[in-house]
Amino acid sequence: MTDMEVKQQLKDFFVNELGVDANELQYDTILFNEGIGLDSIDSIELVSFIDETFGVQTSGIDRANFKNIDTLAAYIVAHMN
Repeated sequence: MTDMEVKQQLKDFFVNELGVDANELQYDTILFNEGIGLDSIDSIELVSFIDETFGVQTSGIDRANFKNIDTLAAYIVAHMN
């Protein structure tokens, strides 16, 4: 799976499952706090989605990997089997 495919799947998840406005969400949009405002419940759903969809464990990894879709996709691609 390519980096762009991972990014698109992540964006689709944010829009379809978490209700994020697709027009406000770019690959470099900050996801938490000052960004689009995802919260701790959203992060649990995101961790579960990444594990189930890509087979990548994200529990306990550095928060910097959750900055935006770009950083998430880079982590996922680097750790996929």
